[in-house]
Amino acid sequence: MENIYQKVYEQKNTFTNSLQKIASYILENPRLFAVSSATEAGKQIGVSETTIIRFCKQLGYKGYKELQEEVQNILLQRSSLSDYVEDKKVDGGTENSIKQLMASDAGNIQKMMQQLSEESLSTAVTKLTNADRVIVAGVRSSHALASWFSYSLDLIHGNTRMYNPGTDDILLRLSELTEKSVFVGFSFHRYAVDTINIAKHAKDKGAFVIGITDSSFSPITAYCDLVLNVQLSGKSTLDAAPAVMSLSNSIIASISLENNEKVKQRVELFDSISGKDFFD
Repeated sequence: MENIYQKVYEQKNTFTNSLQKIASYILENPRLFAVSSATEAGKQIGVSETTIIRFCKQLGYKGYKELQEEVQNILLQRSSLSDYVEDKKVDGGTENSIKQLMASDAGNIQKMMQQLSEESLSTAVTKLTNADRVIVAGVRSSHALASWFSYSLDLIHGNTRMYNPGTDDILLRLSELTEKSVFVGFSFHRYAVDTINIAKHAKDKGAFVIGITDSSFSPITAYCDLVLNVQLSGKSTLDAAPAVMSLSNSIIASISLENNEKVKQRVELFDSISGKDFFD
C-alpha cells in the first residue's frame, strides 16, 4: 500500500502553491499533523482548514482524520527498520532468496538510473572537480553512505572533509567555505536536522549545495542547487543504500576519468610512501 510520502511525490506536479506548502510541512514537520487539528495545522502553515481538507482528498483520503492516522502510524508505530524487515519477507521468500534480494537491489539501481538526468550527473561531476574544498555530511543511517563518498573523493581528488559532529567545529568548517566550495548532504527519511542546517548555512556562504536524498520534497531540497533524487518504493534507507552507493561510485569514477593526470599524480604520491610501518 502506498504511504503518504509516495502519494505526495507522485502528485507533486499537480499541487497548487498552497498544496505545495502543506506537502513540504508533511515531510519537514509531520508531527504537526500527528498532534494538531486541521484548523491548528492550517494556522501553523498559513493556509485555511478548507485547503488542508482539499489536500487530504487530493491524496485519496476521506478526510483529515484518515491522513492524521497514517502520519501517527508512521511516526509512532513503524520505523525505517520495520519497513525494511517487512519488505525482505516479500523479496526474499524463495529458495534462492539471497540472489533474489540482489536482483531487487539491481532493480532499484535501474530505477534510479531512469530518474536521474545526464545533465544533473554531469553538473555534479564538474562542480566537485572544480571545487576548492568539499564538505560532506550525513548522520544516522546516512552516515556510512556519506563517509564512503567523502573517503573516496578525498582519495582521488583531495580537499574533501567529512563532517564529524563529535570532533569538528562546524562554525570553523563553514567559515572556510567559499563560492568555489561544494557541500554534499546525504539526507534520507527522518531527515536529520544537522545536515539540513549545514546545507542552509553552506548556501548562505555561497557554496554550491548538492543534496542526495529520497524525495523532491525532502527538507534539504530547499537549500540545494542540485538534487540527486533516489526515489524508491521502500521508505528504508537500508533499501536505498545499494543504489546510493552505485550513484556515489559512478560520480567518483567519472571524476577520476575526467581528471586522469591529477589522479595519476595523487596515486604516485600515495605509492611513494612506504606502508611497511602501518600494514602487514
